[in-house]
Amino acid sequence: MTADGGATWRIWVDRPIPPEVAPPADVELVDDVTAADGVVVGVDDFWDGDACRRLPRLKVVARSGSGYDNVAVAACAAAGVAACNTPDAPTVSTAEHAFALLLAAAKRIKPAERGSKAHDSSYRFMHDALELDGRNLGLIGCGRIGSRVARYAEALGMTVLIHDPYLSDDDATGSGELVSLDRIWSDSDAISLHAPAGEHTRHMVDARSLAAMKPGVVVVNCARGSLVDHEALLEALESGHVGAAGLDVTEPEPLPPGHPLLERDDVIVTPHVASTTTVGTVRLISQAFEQAAAWLRGGAPEHLLDAAAADPAVDRRKNP
Repeated sequence: MTADGGATWRIWVDRPIPPEVAPPADVELVDDVTAADGVVVGVDDFWDGDACRRLPRLKVVARSGSGYDNVAVAACAAAGVAACNTPDAPTVSTAEHAFALLLAAAKRIKPAERGSKAHDSSYRFMHDALELDGRNLGLIGCGRIGSRVARYAEALGMTVLIHDPYLSDDDATGSGELVSLDRIWSDSDAISLHAPAGEHTRHMVDARSLAAMKPGVVVVNCARGSLVDHEALLEALESGHVGAAGLDVTEPEPLPPGHPLLERDDVIVTPHVASTTTVGTVRLISQAFEQAAAWLRGGAPEHLLDAAAADPAVDRRKNP
């Protein structure tokens, strides 16, 4: 019970919680997931109906992030468990990381550092960084994160080309031109992926699309590893057709030790950390708490993933 006599809800979190994060007053953190009314989860585990049914008290799964391909929303709902996410929380940190990877890859930071460490005085005559001013950045997906990347690119003097099936010419964002996917491939000097994982986006960057890209193109992925066929990317890097790549997400994740992409000077791989800045992590966990607590209190979270679950006829008292 809380100080005012109200209910206390038990929530389990799948990672360490920053000291700056204070759960809501009516939330108690638990170490035993089987005792939890709600869970706050990342992307490491898959949550479906079977997972929900193994936890008799569970009423809500809160994804601390925007993507929820590891949460089977309909299956969870069928098991009496709601699902929600926090699409606003990772926006700033992920957009900054995507642009950091773009800059690091385009400016050939990794080989330049290696040349410096090797005291190779001849390296500076071989350095072939890409100047981004006046170049085209192709964005695949222009939601919260992509639109922010677009603003960064325009500040550097880049022209932004956007492909997003959820946008139309009437959805004027002030940043970029809506174009076909084929034009993204053919006209972009750099491409940044911000699409969700799914049947229609799996390996959208494959041998065919890579071949259609400009020679020397820079490819950045801070969305989901499944968007890129890594074997095809590796071949395009080895041939020199792709100039460099920056990957915060991979398939599998993480890549196994010794994977060829990890050994290349023209590839920067980070371990799915784009959203986890100090401030970003606080936002992710805090907003996930808010979403889960809203459901447990009997309300409708702003980012409920299955609107039908909010029907007043739905009995939320699963194993109270």
